[in-house]
Formats: sequence, structure tokens, C-alpha cells
Amino acid sequence: MSYKLRTELSEDYENEVIIRGKMMDDEMLNLQKSIIALLGRRAEISVTLGGNEYFLPLDKLLFFETDGEKTAVHTADRMYHSDKRLWQLEESLPINFIRVSKSCILNVSRVSSIAKNITGASTVTFFSCDKKAYVSRSYYKLLRERIEQIRL
Repeated sequence: MSYKLRTELSEDYENEVIIRGKMMDDEMLNLQKSIIALLGRRAEISVTLGGNEYFLPLDKLLFFETDGEKTAVHTADRMYHSDKRLWQLEESLPINFIRVSKSCILNVSRVSSIAKNITGASTVTFFSCDKKAYVSRSYYKLLRERIEQIRL
């Protein structure tokens, strides 16, 4: 497969890497993983807690959830807030983050187990903490597929 590389510079732009293609195949997925690995050390998100702004590395995040207008950002030991909506986060987060319900996006790299519930929401637990997130039945298959892509 051949690739085009284009760089656009302007004072109006935020630094951004966009991969466009016809479909997500193995080669495209590997390219995305490589870019994430290169940028991953610096990939951060701005969050707030108690009026203070913090810059957290994405690999420390467990999940995002909304409750009405607010977006909570969960790490193993704290809950922060973001002014971004889930759809905005979903567009900008790397491939290891996936929407698992109408109100939750989680980091599949931090998932330690999934307790599947056929009749309702499955429960996800994370490495090194007691926090849990819930996966809607309709998102369960997508989550399993993404775990296979990311963790193999």
C-alpha cells in the first residue's frame, strides 16, 4: 500500500496527526499503533480538580464518563473533570480508547477483566485499583475486538 504524506503549517492550527484511508486494515492499524507509540510519551489531556488544572498522560487514564453536562475523568486514585464532551474525546483519543456505552469511554490497555452479563451491562475492572466501568450489551463485541487488536 502506498501512502501520501502532507504537512500543513499555520499559526491557527493545533498540532494534529490524521490518518485517512478507505478501511481499517492490519497495515493501517500498525501505522496507527506506531504513531501512538511515538507520540504516546507526550500524549496528555488537560483536566481540572478543585479549581486547579492538571495535565495527565493518557496512559494513566482508566475511563471517561458523563453524568449530564459533566465529563468525569478517572485515574486509579482520583476523579478529575474535563470540559470536553464524550464525542469530542472519542474523535481525538488514540485507538486504545473505545466507547463502551452512551456515557462511557474506556482505556482498553488498562482493563484487567470483564464480567459478561448477557441480560444487561457487563462490568469492567482495571489493573491496580477497585474502580469499575460498565459496558452496554451492544458495545461488548466491539470491546472484545478492540482488546484483541491492541493487546496481541
